[in-house]
Amino acid sequence: MKICHVAPELLPVPPTKGGAIERWIRDAATMLAARGHDVHVMSRDHGDDRTGETIDGVRYHYVRVPPAIDRGLPAVMLRGLWHYEGARRVLAAIGPDIVHHHSRPGGLWLSKGGAPQAKHVISLHSMEYGWAFGYAGWDRRVFNWGFDAATRVLGVSNFIRAHAEERYPRIRSKSKTVYNGVDVKLFRPPNDPPINTDFPILYVGRVEERKGVHVLVDAFEQVISTQRPNARLRIVGPHSYWHAKPSPYYQALAERCKNNPRIELLGPTYDDQALAAIYRESACTVVPSVFPEALGLTALEAQASGVPVVVSNAGGLPETVSAGKSGLVFDNGNANQLAEAVVSIIGNPDRRRSMGAAAREWVMATFSWDVIASELERTYVEAMPA
Repeated sequence: MKICHVAPELLPVPPTKGGAIERWIRDAATMLAARGHDVHVMSRDHGDDRTGETIDGVRYHYVRVPPAIDRGLPAVMLRGLWHYEGARRVLAAIGPDIVHHHSRPGGLWLSKGGAPQAKHVISLHSMEYGWAFGYAGWDRRVFNWGFDAATRVLGVSNFIRAHAEERYPRIRSKSKTVYNGVDVKLFRPPNDPPINTDFPILYVGRVEERKGVHVLVDAFEQVISTQRPNARLRIVGPHSYWHAKPSPYYQALAERCKNNPRIELLGPTYDDQALAAIYRESACTVVPSVFPEALGLTALEAQASGVPVVVSNAGGLPETVSAGKSGLVFDNGNANQLAEAVVSIIGNPDRRRSMGAAAREWVMATFSWDVIASELERTYVEAMPA
């Protein structure tokens, strides 16, 4: 099959500035190309003069977004219009069998004319659908047009699928869940597991209020560090993908962490090998989001690395865990429950090792790219005419 993934308008693919959706597109495209498909990715530009390149068998096509419409008020509407008009031109030139859109039903509607013969599929990676006209009545109509043009609507979790079906009941006959995948070759347990005496606890992700990092810091300072005096907390991630100046939330959290020598507040790493090494060094990874996460790639990467996870019950996060086996789930915002869960793992070496092994097994069976790519292929075949 000739397949083209159309990325959203905000961040480039392959990702150089982070982005879970962008990593999903890169990894899915690479896996599908390795399985013999002719795979293309249409993405916004990387801020240079490249218009395209081939990486790992995937042909990337870049649409340059003019700086004048890439920031501020003009970007709200014009960036999406420009980007998806570019997508329409790319699709017309490629002539794909399958066009796989991501999180933008409005973008699907705008660009589908470039490939009227193709079957269009869309994955929903969050509760919101990104670029829009800014008026609910118009947006809902445009989103419905996009969903009507899609042969399949894929939620990255059962939670996201149910949310989309509730808002747009007409998609129920063609919706299904196809989880995010994780690279189990990159994210893998260490060959020689470290003997941890300092119980490193890890958070990876944007350091924002809705990500619940403050809940984790509360749990660490109030409970974990008193019960496990050798424990330390490592926070790895950017304050934002889009804003140069840190938010007041980040600044306050940074000041708080600076006063605790057992907390490391580090910047982001966009190097996959470095990130994989960080996971392997941890005893437990925490995903404390206080808003409804679509799924939670961090939880999958940690478990693939043989690291137990503790996740909040927000949104689709519980779906990432084999509860009680590969990790534990706590009530959203409950710092005491979070702390108890972490201590129960790092304070029991045998449990930590058995949960780590179960975590790896769980992810291999449920979320590895081999599993997800096979599900994507089945979905594409279902979408094609007999």
